[in-house]
Amino acid sequence: MLALSKLPAATWASYVEGMAAGESLARPAARCGVCVKTSWFMRMRVLEAMRSQLQPMRGGDGVSAQADELYLNESFSGRRSGMPRGPHANGHGARSRGISSLKVAVVAVVNDLGDCTAVLAARGRPGAEQIRAGLAPACVTGSEVSTDMHSSYAAPLAEAGAASRNRYGAADAGEDELGMVNALHERLRGFLWRFRGVSTRRLQRYLWWFCWEEHASRSDASREAMLRSHVANGSYVSTRRDLEEEPQPFWDFWESRDESDVSNLA
Repeated sequence: MLALSKLPAATWASYVEGMAAGESLARPAARCGVCVKTSWFMRMRVLEAMRSQLQPMRGGDGVSAQADELYLNESFSGRRSGMPRGPHANGHGARSRGISSLKVAVVAVVNDLGDCTAVLAARGRPGAEQIRAGLAPACVTGSEVSTDMHSSYAAPLAEAGAASRNRYGAADAGEDELGMVNALHERLRGFLWRFRGVSTRRLQRYLWWFCWEEHASRSDASREAMLRSHVANGSYVSTRRDLEEEPQPFWDFWESRDESDVSNLA
């Protein structure tokens, strides 16, 4: 990362200090002498370095895991003239309640060893294919896995080698049944709230950050020291052009609708 950057190592060290402290894009930009857009590109590159350092989940006999979806309102970035609908005024979300096509699903998996994964998997309620993608980075081989009653977990968990699957309805799921994953969802909501809205287009990158934070919380090293090491030894894949041209996930939903449909969903 440093070899391909025009910025000195000291600037990057100052920048990750701000990331570790949870600063906005503007504060480290001013401190490092770069514009906000460059600050954003720097953040995206640090997030890729974080992803490369994520530890794989552990599974096996005696390991219990829980999986469930978290539904978030779809969020757009960019100029409003290029968006399929108007903004949700005053921070309000979609009109429809519950699970709808205006929400996106994050499949989260956590085990009793403290390992976790989070994957942006679908628009609305995910089917078996989307659940399979959401479970891909999670090792559940030989583990006992608890989920809600959603039937789409059955085949992907069997294919992943889970030892067993326990299903719980909303009324039956207590602290011991789905408590770990529900707590993970609450921490994830709190994490995303810090940024006052994350575009769905960039959401997966912030999910990497969240999972990295979960791992870092168990380390004796400081977050700042860990990030400095990631920058000094890490690399990134996405160029500026890649990031600028990154597509909005699940865009085919909007492409298949005419103007009247869009106005009704706005």
